Parts: sequence; structure tokens; C-alpha cells
Amino acid sequence: MEQVSKNDGKGLIKSVQKSLKILKYIIDANEEVALSDIQKALDYNVSTIHHLLKTLIEEGFVSQNKTTKRYYIGPEIFFTWLRGRRPENYFSRVTPILEECVEATGETTNLFIRDNGEALCITGSESPKTLRAFLRIGRRIPLPCTAAGKAFLINYTREELKNYLKDTTKDLISLEEELKISRQRGYTLEINEYEEMITAIGVPVFDRNGRVICTLSTIAPSTRVDEERIEFISNKLMDASKKISELMLGVFY
Repeated sequence: MEQVSKNDGKGLIKSVQKSLKILKYIIDANEEVALSDIQKALDYNVSTIHHLLKTLIEEGFVSQNKTTKRYYIGPEIFFTWLRGRRPENYFSRVTPILEECVEATGETTNLFIRDNGEALCITGSESPKTLRAFLRIGRRIPLPCTAAGKAFLINYTREELKNYLKDTTKDLISLEEELKISRQRGYTLEINEYEEMITAIGVPVFDRNGRVICTLSTIAPSTRVDEERIEFISNKLMDASKKISELMLGVFY
């Protein structure tokens, strides 16, 4: 039988309590965390942490980056939050913002969350044009070679970026320099990088503590995108990011 402790007369299941404390620690962390970080912060047995993390990963509340072996919040937190708040009502608030981008730019615009070291598309609005980038809900894309993915890495240090080089043709210095420029201008860029003849612009969506909770990306055929269009689209995306940030506050925190 599970060990129970008492707190003000109320029984506590210790394994559940430890799991929740681990989950809260991961949620509160600025970036991915190592098992050793959790052990140091919570002073739990390493084997215990490992087994509890395995359960949290299985249920989708925690994700493990296959490259770094570090841990991050899982998509089930997001989806559970949505289920409790009627997803059709939640997305009815987000979708008009994405639709505004599509109406202004004429190009497909998507929203991504992070899962398992990848960017996962969870909603979006598709361009009405015949030649367009198609909306693909559930699509997973790598981080360092896509606009949506780079937006998740926009504040990463050189040391942290080392773990993502296998998914890009860029070397460490080039990737670091590109993200430095992205931070300065407020958006990321992908031109014929992940897919031929496709250009994408990405922006991060921040929580109240300045952490990236999701990203937005507008995707278009490269033939329709020049420097002037990139500037126009990026401004629309940054405006949308600010609006969605207000709605996203509280999703994970």
C-alpha cells in the first residue's frame, strides 16, 4: 500500500506529492532541466525521481528531449487545460487573431507548442490562395532549422545550442549569430531551409516571466516573399504574439 503521511490531519500520498513537486519544478524552470537539477532542488532519491518522471512522461505531462535527455513540460498540460475550459471556446478566442494575420498577409499562420524537442502545430488559419502553404495540425518540425522552432531557441546560450546542431546544416557560431540577430529584431526567419521554395517567419509568445510558451509562424511560397514582405509579416506576427500572450497566461502557469 502507498505510504501516507499526515499534514494537519489530512492524509497525503507521498508519491503523488513528489510527482507534483517535480512537475511544478519543471514548470517553473526557465528552460529544460536535468535529472540532477531536480535532485539538487528537491533532495529526492535519484531512482525515485527517475521512476516518477517516467510516469509523468508516459502520461504526457513531461517531455524528454531525446538529444539532451533533459526534461520540459509536456503537451498534456496544455490539452488538459483546454479540456477543462471547452477547447472550442478557447480557440474561438485565439483563432480570430490568427485569422487577422492571414487576412492581412494572405499567408497561412500557425501556432506551435514545444514537445519532445520538436515544435508541434496545434492550430492555425490557412491562406485562401491557390498556391499556399497548407495547414497541418499535429505536424512536428525540428527546432534549429525552422522559423517556428528557432523562436523557441531565441534566448538560448551557446552551450544550450550545442544540443541542436544535428538538426541543422549550420555550425554553432552561425546558429548563435542568427539567433542573436533574431532577438534584436524580434522574429526568426527560414528561407528555403527546411523545405525548398518555402519561406517562414516566426515569433515567440512569452509568459509573464519572459519565457517562451508557444510560437507563431507565417509560412508562404518563397516567390511571394521579399524583404519588404518579411518586414510587413513580422510586424503583424509580433502584434499577434502580444495579443495571444495575454490569452496564454495561465495555460502552463
